[in-house]
Amino acid sequence: MNPPRLTVDAVSVAFSGLRALDEVSFTVEPGTVHAVIGPNGAGKSSLLNALCGIYPVTGGRILLDEHEVTRQRPDRVAALGVGRTFQNIVVSPRESVLDNLMVGRHRLTRAGLVRTALWLGRGEERRHEARVREIAGFVGLSERLDKTAGRLAYGDLKRLEFARALCLEPRLLILDEPVAGLNTAESRELGRLVLAARDALGLTVVFVEHDMGVVMSIADRITVLDFGRVVAEGAPAEVRRNPTVISAYLGAPGEDAQEGAPR
Repeated sequence: MNPPRLTVDAVSVAFSGLRALDEVSFTVEPGTVHAVIGPNGAGKSSLLNALCGIYPVTGGRILLDEHEVTRQRPDRVAALGVGRTFQNIVVSPRESVLDNLMVGRHRLTRAGLVRTALWLGRGEERRHEARVREIAGFVGLSERLDKTAGRLAYGDLKRLEFARALCLEPRLLILDEPVAGLNTAESRELGRLVLAARDALGLTVVFVEHDMGVVMSIADRITVLDFGRVVAEGAPAEVRRNPTVISAYLGAPGEDAQEGAPR
């Protein structure tokens, strides 16, 4: 399956008159890794929630290839091949890593709960489990499949959530601060996994992240938000030098701001 093109066309999101997004537009080309960055409160998470159908769009439209998903329910967006992780890790701590990953296969399961309970869907379940084990191996969780999620180290929890999103077999993968809270080595490794997944699975990736080292090393293009608006867009080298971006992050342009610009 080919990776999709994502088109965000003049998208606005408002809550009781407060505009979280104000006519945001950008395009993510098929098979690319596209970062969305900006200061706290810039509208980054609101954008991801709008893309997934969690937040209602009050203006503009969102296209996944030729399919308009602007006002689709989250389950319908997921059915079109959109998987995501969240800023705050959400797992079932008392369930095993394997069972947490199997949740990611729910959308792909045809047997249904009744057939599975009657053992009529066991062949399908075994196929899904085999695929889950492949993905666990890909992200380095094979030896932890029988461990309860609540006993995992934080870095493993981040990989678990990433792996669960991959278990949906997405075409568009949306990541909300995938390396937040990780040390430098863990951040680099997860960044490497994002690129490896993009290449191996044929994904288009959109991610929000504050770690500029990871952003600059894995993003093909970057969109910068500030106060709900796009203030810059371009390749990492362009964005790094953009005075508007420096001002948005540091408050004012100048020599000190240049030295502290995102690297």
